[in-house]
Amino acid sequence: MLQSSQKFLGSNVICKVAAFNLTPLDTYKYPSEVEWEIDQNNAKAYSNLAKIMNNDLSISGVIIQHEYGIFGGVEGEKILSFMKVCKKPMLVTLHTVLPHPHEKMNEVTEKIVKFAGTLVVLTQKSKEIVEQLYPQSVGKVFVIPHGIHGSSFSTPEKYKDKLELNNHIVVSTFGLLSRGKGIHYAINALPTVIKKYPTLLYLILGETHPVVRRNEGEKYRIELLNLITKLGLKKHVKFYDQYLSLSDLIEFLKATDIYIATSTNPNQAVSGTFSYALGTGRAVISTEFAQAKEIITDETGRLVPIKDSPALTAALLDLLSNQKRLKQMHRTAYKITRPMLWSNVAEQYVNRLLRMTIPAMDTKHLRTMTDDFGLFQFASFSIPNTKYGYTLDDNARALILCSWLIRQKHSKQAEALLMIYLSFIKRCQLKDGSFVNYIDHSKSPTGQNNAEDLEDSQSRALWALSEVISNNSLPLNIRNQAKELFLLNLAKAPKPTHIRARAFTIKALAIAQESLPDERKNLLVAIKTHADILMSAVKNNSVKSWHWFENNLSYNNGILPESLLIAGTITNNEDYTHNGILSLEFLIDKTFSSNIYRPIGHSHWYNHNQKRSTHDQQPEDPASMILALACAHKNTHNEKYRNLAIKCFSWFLGNNTLNRPLYDNKTGGCYDGLGQDNVNVNQGAESLISYLMSNYTVKELNT
Repeated sequence: MLQSSQKFLGSNVICKVAAFNLTPLDTYKYPSEVEWEIDQNNAKAYSNLAKIMNNDLSISGVIIQHEYGIFGGVEGEKILSFMKVCKKPMLVTLHTVLPHPHEKMNEVTEKIVKFAGTLVVLTQKSKEIVEQLYPQSVGKVFVIPHGIHGSSFSTPEKYKDKLELNNHIVVSTFGLLSRGKGIHYAINALPTVIKKYPTLLYLILGETHPVVRRNEGEKYRIELLNLITKLGLKKHVKFYDQYLSLSDLIEFLKATDIYIATSTNPNQAVSGTFSYALGTGRAVISTEFAQAKEIITDETGRLVPIKDSPALTAALLDLLSNQKRLKQMHRTAYKITRPMLWSNVAEQYVNRLLRMTIPAMDTKHLRTMTDDFGLFQFASFSIPNTKYGYTLDDNARALILCSWLIRQKHSKQAEALLMIYLSFIKRCQLKDGSFVNYIDHSKSPTGQNNAEDLEDSQSRALWALSEVISNNSLPLNIRNQAKELFLLNLAKAPKPTHIRARAFTIKALAIAQESLPDERKNLLVAIKTHADILMSAVKNNSVKSWHWFENNLSYNNGILPESLLIAGTITNNEDYTHNGILSLEFLIDKTFSSNIYRPIGHSHWYNHNQKRSTHDQQPEDPASMILALACAHKNTHNEKYRNLAIKCFSWFLGNNTLNRPLYDNKTGGCYDGLGQDNVNVNQGAESLISYLMSNYTVKELNT
């Protein structure tokens, strides 16, 4: 995988390897990619390596190819010494996944799951097992298949001629020889087949596994030779007792008519030998282990029970009975394995690792989009489009972000921007305490304010003001300015009636209530009033398969369950919390697939019992979902919600339906959305603040 990554990605990615030696005395001639060598049994060596990587700014992340026998200690527990210290994003590939691990293996795996940012498994079944055994893994397990080497498709005849196997039906098995390979079951299957097909030759390719040779020498190979003699198969079985180079191996596979995968372990997740055989375009008869059950169909081969020689006999006779069908199986196997090419697998690994790496907070584009009056609404590419002026919505979002940044002791630039956005909100407030939303380029309210419903922007402005009021890192005079605007709205402005406006208001009142002791009682009453209406909405619109506040999923959906969770915490009302979680779980089910977050497309809303929309995905939705998931994590301490928030954030970095990033690391901006087959490359205010708020929230979750 390393060589493929380097070859495929060229100079864009530099891969370095840490090799683990059995003892400090071992000396190996490693390739140039091996940067570090450590003793696999020395815990300090692992932690020292982690410290070196932590201090190396050129290292973006770490990929651990995990197998329990590779690392020192019981069940490879020494790798935990590395993972505890390493601060870089860690992706761990679990090559062995057992449905019933013993206690120590389970303990080690549980800690690996905890420390890893992302887990990769090689089959869907492995993903299901990991998520069932380790609930904290939900949301960070991804399936990336075992890789195969690229080779052109050819019929077996060409390579039979080259390897002097002409006039033979070639059946083969390869890999390091061990009893677990189950070769004896394949040999026992041959006599009946050879009676009908006397030209059949079974090739057993590969030397004895070094661990097996160390423990018992060539005992198993000798047993196989004796079995061959006993069955009278000397002319029909041939051993190649040697390590084959990749080029030699590919040639033998290309000369093969049928490959037999004979594993006796039903819990074996994957087989590299099996993958390579399919990848060269060969029909495969395989025992029923996880990977084979997911890939082998009647169009590519046959599945047989483990340790069942008669079943192998029947499968061989079946495939050999129809040469035309067998040749079509070769073509089908080659076609379906193209996504498994190492180049594709390497790209998936690198992209997955990069999507774990949360970019540094960059407010460069925010400053570009802001003048001394406020934050411009739209951009043409990355240049502010001043023609369309400003909105309260965007400036309120920006005020929230700047308040968060100041709370984290960010630069004085954040405070200067905060004052611009706070002043903008003040200019938008009318005498009755309500706000206008649209301000044109000449800094005057537009007629659009009278043509549209502004409840969402009103309540979002309240949220923004509450963040400033409650921020003790801000000077008192600034907090008092926000307080004055906030209280004027509460006293005089019309109360919200729409469901999302109520949800934003719950959030605003909950944040502000501790900083407004004189108003606290009234604010709690208002929170309960709005939350009760949300509860009624859930009750009135929910049926067995639809637990939601409306009969459709539309925009900014995450704020609805989040507001109930907030209300539940503030009022100690378990019904609010329970329905907040239930509605959030419903939203998760509708917007997350196994590997990506898929927000509701804005091309049309997703109505109950109708087809959901996927086009015109906009950044506001993942931002809303991330905030809801962060709230659920805080409320329940369930790691699932943190993992899903990180997965959701990766939508901005390219883990989406188009596999295209929306974050522009050159400008610090964010593209405005995903269409059916393209990205809207304008970098407006809403998308920018949605991204920055998401970036901030996910980093908070990771601390």
